Amino acid sequence: MLDRLERSAWAIPLPTRQLFIVLAWLTAGVLAAGTLAGAAVTTRNAATVDRARDQGLGIARSATTFRTELANADAVAAGTLIDGGLESPESRARYDRNLLQASRALTNAGLVAADDDRGDIAALADGLVRYAGLVESARANSRLGYPLGAAYLSQARHLANDDLVPRAERLRRVGEQRVARAANTVGGPATTVALALLVFGVLLTLGAGAVLAGRTRRVLQPALAVAVLAAVMVTALVAGSVDRQSNELRRAATDDVGRLIAANDASSSLANLRVAEISAVAAHGSGAALYEQFDKDAAALADRLGAASPPIVADDRLVAYSRAVADVRAHDERGDNVGAAASTLSGRSNTAYAKVRGDADRQVDAASGTLARRIDRAAHDRLPPLIPLALGLAAALAAALGVLARGRRYR
Repeated sequence: MLDRLERSAWAIPLPTRQLFIVLAWLTAGVLAAGTLAGAAVTTRNAATVDRARDQGLGIARSATTFRTELANADAVAAGTLIDGGLESPESRARYDRNLLQASRALTNAGLVAADDDRGDIAALADGLVRYAGLVESARANSRLGYPLGAAYLSQARHLANDDLVPRAERLRRVGEQRVARAANTVGGPATTVALALLVFGVLLTLGAGAVLAGRTRRVLQPALAVAVLAAVMVTALVAGSVDRQSNELRRAATDDVGRLIAANDASSSLANLRVAEISAVAAHGSGAALYEQFDKDAAALADRLGAASPPIVADDRLVAYSRAVADVRAHDERGDNVGAAASTLSGRSNTAYAKVRGDADRQVDAASGTLARRIDRAAHDRLPPLIPLALGLAAALAAALGVLARGRRYR
């Protein structure tokens, strides 16, 4: 084998000393370039994950929370239609808490928002104030017995459904897209180039060792062995960090985001079902179309939830709520609107709704927490750039000095 290496090495048409100088500079240069590229990639990836966590996850979670809390507030506010504006302290506290959580979600979004997001966040904040004002006007008019209360509440619902919810959904999608783009960026072309340079540097160093062995007939080259080991470590560290971060971000952008969307959709859909129920009762015997819409929407929600694994809402609880509303409808159609209202506001229907909505809200929190932990793991997997930089430059220096030390004996 040594004879073969010797023949190959002497086939290169350069004097030994000149050849060794060229090998030293070429090997050190490629290793240094790969090292700098690897360090740049790890630095960029750390910044990419930070942006995904703040401007991606932060925006998506805040928009989701805003939509969920607004839908819950709307469900509570709809009770104004049948309680004459004189809601219970618990109901009022729940409504205020929902609005406060929606407002806090917008505050959190504003702290991490990109410039492109600020217009939507400002519009949502303004819309939330207008929504709360319309609900208060509805309450005040309902307490006084004026029919304008229903009109004000209808305006509030249209504002929420036609402007605020679509805007929050758009903002959520923007955040999700940023997480997906981050996954592609972490494992993108720049990473491929950096790893290719590092691998080429390792192969070039091994090749330089073979040439030295052929020209000097000494197989063992300690300095080059150290250089190869350090370069392999840099390559493995950078590749491992990129692989872990990319996998975490891809799972966040697919499975975890999908789960959060499904849980949020369930919570909002349940709130809309509650509004439909209350509106039907408020129609005082003329809400047959609203009851039919409730049944249709409840069946559609059950179909969507049936594909979720693990379940977002327990099947028996959604069925129990649907049956409770059927009982409300039966009271209403018999002319017992007072009994229907009592079941809706504080009886069986109210209890069943609280249970099923509690399931959905817990799943929203759980999905949001899982997504946050996934991004945090991606951030934890970052590689401090000083590590590949130090190892890579040490490899380049060892390779250059090792080759030049052999070349000193030759002219």
